Amino acid sequence: MYSKEDLENLKLKAILYLHSQRGQYSGYQECSVIYRNKSSSYFNNIMRRGRRGGNGIMETYIKDNNGDPRCPINNRLDGLFFSCNMDFETGEPSKDSPFGERRLRIDAYEMLFLDDYRMYFSDFYCFNSNKRGHYVNIVVTTPGSEADDFCKQHLVAISRKKNPFIHCRQGSKTVRKSCGVRVEIFFTDDVNIKELLGEELATFEDCQCTGYSKPNGLPKNLNCPHCNLEESDDSDTESCSDSDDSNSVPSYQYSPQNSWSWR
Repeated sequence: MYSKEDLENLKLKAILYLHSQRGQYSGYQECSVIYRNKSSSYFNNIMRRGRRGGNGIMETYIKDNNGDPRCPINNRLDGLFFSCNMDFETGEPSKDSPFGERRLRIDAYEMLFLDDYRMYFSDFYCFNSNKRGHYVNIVVTTPGSEADDFCKQHLVAISRKKNPFIHCRQGSKTVRKSCGVRVEIFFTDDVNIKELLGEELATFEDCQCTGYSKPNGLPKNLNCPHCNLEESDDSDTESCSDSDDSNSVPSYQYSPQNSWSWR
C-alpha cells in the first residue's frame, strides 16, 4: 500500500503530466454536473419503496481494485464513484458508457462545493491499451466522519478552491476540471436521490451502454512511465497519453512559487 509520501510523489507525477499536455488537453473546462452511470435495475431498486427497496437512498459500498493496486482505499473505504468528464465539443457527458444504460446527473456545485466537504488525492493511473488517457481519483468526505479520519491518515489532502484537477474558486459557482486527465470522484456519503430530484438538483437520462465493466475493476498499466513511481525501461513501456508530445514530460520542480496558474 502506498504511504502518504508515495501519494505526494504520485500527485506530483499527475501535475507533471498535466503540465506536459497541449492543445485541447491543456487548461480547464467547465463541469456543470457530476454523473453516475449504472443499469436501470440498479437505480430502480434504489428508488423502490418499502423494505425491499432503497427508498431513494443510494448507499455507499466498498471500493474495488480498479486502478493502482497499491491505492490505500482499495477494499478499505466505502463510497460511490461519479464522473465529471465532459465531451470537448458539446460540453456534456458522453452519450456512451460501459457501466450501464441509465445515468444520474447531479449539479456539481451543489454536490461538491456547497457544503464543507474535504477533498483528497488518492490515485493516478491509466489502463493497458487504453486510448482514453489517464485518470485521477479524488475522494470527497464529510469532516469528522470515519471516512474523513481514514483519509487524513492515508491520503493527501487538496484544496477545493485551488487544485489542478477539479476546483471552484471562492465566490464562484463555476466548477472547473482539468482537460488533461479524466477526473473521477469517490463520494463517501450515502446520496438521497429522492431529495435531490425533489429539489431539481438531479435528473435521470438514458445513455448508450457500450461494452461492460469488470466486477472487481481494471488493473493499472504498470508499464506506463507517466503514472508509475518506479522507473521503467523505455524498451518495455507502453506510453498512454492524450497529447501528441506525450513523451516530453518536462524537468519541472513543483513549488508554491513555481506552479500552475491555479495557485
